[in-house]
Amino acid sequence: MKITTHIDEKLLKQAKQKTGIVSQREVLETGLRNLLAEIQRKSFVKDFDKFRLDLTAKSLKESRG
Repeated sequence: MKITTHIDEKLLKQAKQKTGIVSQREVLETGLRNLLAEIQRKSFVKDFDKFRLDLTAKSLKESRG
């Protein structure tokens, strides 16, 4: 998909330098992928935090047989 947008040139240049990525398109796609991964990670942590696990080393050993 082709879009036209204004991006801070300093930010784009810094992202390219820090990542070693040459292509502007690849920098933007990588940034979007990383943004989505971070959102998914936070969602997973939030959802996982809802489960209460009362596990101890002793109970784990006992459950393993």
